[in-house]
Amino acid sequence: IQGIDAGSSQFGRILLYLQTLTADQMIWSYENDPGTRELQRNLWTDQNPMLNGMFGRTHLTISFANNLLRETTDAKLDERNVSQSTRAEIVTYRAEARLLRALSYYYMMDLFGKANFLTESDAINSVPNVANRAELFDFVESELKAIEGDLKDPKQNEHGRADKAVAWMILAKIYLNAEVYIGTNNYTESLVYSSKIIAGGYT
Repeated sequence: IQGIDAGSSQFGRILLYLQTLTADQMIWSYENDPGTRELQRNLWTDQNPMLNGMFGRTHLTISFANNLLRETTDAKLDERNVSQSTRAEIVTYRAEARLLRALSYYYMMDLFGKANFLTESDAINSVPNVANRAELFDFVESELKAIEGDLKDPKQNEHGRADKAVAWMILAKIYLNAEVYIGTNNYTESLVYSSKIIAGGYT
């Protein structure tokens, strides 16, 4: 990500700023970082470094996920003589990469309402199509449902890696706000996935 300070493109920090500073959920007394004051006072423009940082960081995550998926196809694994035990692990890694990509598209749908859309099927450096909220919603929903069986059960993965409960949480969140994203009330589905998270051991 060029032209942006590392602190202005750190995923967790920028997400916190965009979701809470702009909604009066948090007051930040230190407004010296470029873009912070404008977000907090709802004066931002499309030149805000925090917005650019989130846009860039999210698309970079999508690019990394796409590349991992391109490099771990059956053909590539055959070509590289990858062992069966490693292939079994790669199934889970691929599912986690697809989850992180879906999460990134979820944040683009939520924060920006659209995204430059590419998957591993697109050639590197190809010009992306722009996906709208409804298209992103459909992609995120279908991806998370498709990979569920390849993710570890809740609390069974090693620290820092995603499991089924993460996929369920993203689904619960998209269904909770489906009226904004696709104009449909999906509260029942949100409750279903929230209940699955709780049954999986989360309070």
